[in-house]
Amino acid sequence: MFRSLTLATALSLVSVALHAQCVTTFPSNEQFTGFTVGTPGTLINNWSNLTIDDIDWNVDNNGTPTAETGPIVDHTLSNTTGNAKYMYVESSGATNTPAKVAILQSPCYNISGLTSPYLVFWYHMRGTQTGSLQVDVNAGGVVTQSQWTATGNQGLYWKQGWLNLAPWAGQTDLRIRFRAITGAGELSDIAIDDV
Repeated sequence: MFRSLTLATALSLVSVALHAQCVTTFPSNEQFTGFTVGTPGTLINNWSNLTIDDIDWNVDNNGTPTAETGPIVDHTLSNTTGNAKYMYVESSGATNTPAKVAILQSPCYNISGLTSPYLVFWYHMRGTQTGSLQVDVNAGGVVTQSQWTATGNQGLYWKQGWLNLAPWAGQTDLRIRFRAITGAGELSDIAIDDV
């Protein structure tokens, strides 16, 4: 009996600990400013590169290395200072194309207290060989893919993406996945900021 109670108590504590890590204050905006630049760089605030894909999202602040692609500056501060950071997928190199997948997952969001939940983010997709950016929703471990999609060259400037999360209203463990799929060659960098 004591062992059963101890196990039940331990499971309850694990459950509370998992939910305690969820973001519960809204609006919530990840500007990636506290991340460390690199390939992939250091991700914080419970953001993660998933290991079920081909390549990683990277942290950058000074424009992607391939000309005629990726952002020149971040969206938040619109410059290249140390705090002006964004996440991007590098498509140059033989192992990064074609059709390589990179999945960046957000921290857990508890949206149970929101009446009209939605996701707003900024994205940059410049390059004549650009693939696609897809937003998947992971609700309690159940992943619903391609709830938002952009494909191909979207031009020089950052654009705003928006996804209605009302179908997942009441969720206490909601994570957003940004799934980039590289195009035919190196002219297909994809970036996100201000999620």
